[in-house]
Amino acid sequence: MRPAANLWMVLLFAVVASSAAAIVAYSANSERQHRLVVEEMTRDITERANRQRALFEDVGQAHFAAQRTFLRRYNALQGQDVTATFNRLFPRQFDGTHRSRDDLFDGGGLDAGDDVYGMGAFIPDAAAMTADRQRIILAAFQTVRQHGEALHATVDNLYFFTPYNDLIMFGPDRADRLQFYRREAPADFDFQDESLARVVGLQTNPRGVTACTALRRLIYVTDGSALTTGCHTPVRVNGRHIGAFGVTIAMGDYLATSVQDAEPHTENMILTRDGDLIAHRDLVGVDPLTPAAVTAAEASARSGEFAQRIRNDGRQSGAFRTSDGRIVGFARIDTPGWFFVSVQPDWLAHSRTSHLAFLVFVCTFLGILAQSALVAGVMWWRSQPRRAAWAA
Repeated sequence: MRPAANLWMVLLFAVVASSAAAIVAYSANSERQHRLVVEEMTRDITERANRQRALFEDVGQAHFAAQRTFLRRYNALQGQDVTATFNRLFPRQFDGTHRSRDDLFDGGGLDAGDDVYGMGAFIPDAAAMTADRQRIILAAFQTVRQHGEALHATVDNLYFFTPYNDLIMFGPDRADRLQFYRREAPADFDFQDESLARVVGLQTNPRGVTACTALRRLIYVTDGSALTTGCHTPVRVNGRHIGAFGVTIAMGDYLATSVQDAEPHTENMILTRDGDLIAHRDLVGVDPLTPAAVTAAEASARSGEFAQRIRNDGRQSGAFRTSDGRIVGFARIDTPGWFFVSVQPDWLAHSRTSHLAFLVFVCTFLGILAQSALVAGVMWWRSQPRRAAWAA
């Protein structure tokens, strides 16, 4: 047989054998590579969820610390007439409300050389004011001021609100300077139907745990923009709900960074238990962030479908495949009852397997060629006529 024909036969055999080896390698490693991708995703999503969990655990602990301070101060005021102090801090206005003095926000002195700043308060229905309500508000003012200043490096606000629509806030960095509560809110301003009040009610939150809202507008914003999430912890005295501590977290700040730091071809998001988006790449940089933008992002991300799958799954963390070829990893963030979710296309696992199969093909092909060349060289050498090592 001619050498050219031999070469083509060797090449054909090498291609067939290498292809067969690559197919075997792909089949043997496909599920393994998929399992490795799922395991890596689960580890990554759990670590990310732990970082988010730490934030909300800190918020919850800060609220419970504020609860203890509030209850101590409230109990210390029992039986005292605090009307003079109350009226001095929160003068009665012509519209029948009490509001905080301007110097409580701008910075000013209190009794015994004490100093205060960043505080604002709205207290409606002065005609129905009671001595107990005055004591609640005064204890809340002292507590919010003390703990708000202590937490300022971590969160830029802390507030307390009551079922009577009283609101006392520490927020020195607010661009609006708390003007709405201090001056602009109408006398009949009522936020009891807002989600921040609903999540702390006795019926909706009988255990009195920290609860967070979905992305919602700030209660004083009427155009539906500037969406934030709020986490709130109710305060109960002898089974009576008297108010709640809360903090507001802007999506554009802390939560945005949690979803931007994603691996290539990976989509991160934070969902509520009901599938409402809290943080997502489509919401980052949107200003103002409106309900329409959130609704569009939820439809694109299929957040409702993912939330239902996670609720039905029951695990603390894990992953599952979708019908359209994606792998969804998830981890629960217990304090707000949210889910941290990471989505990757299924082809990432297949690409790993394909890369491995390609390496097997190349190595097998080159190995066959090298072996064939060696055999051919030996055969050629043996076919050469022998010459005597020494002349006769």
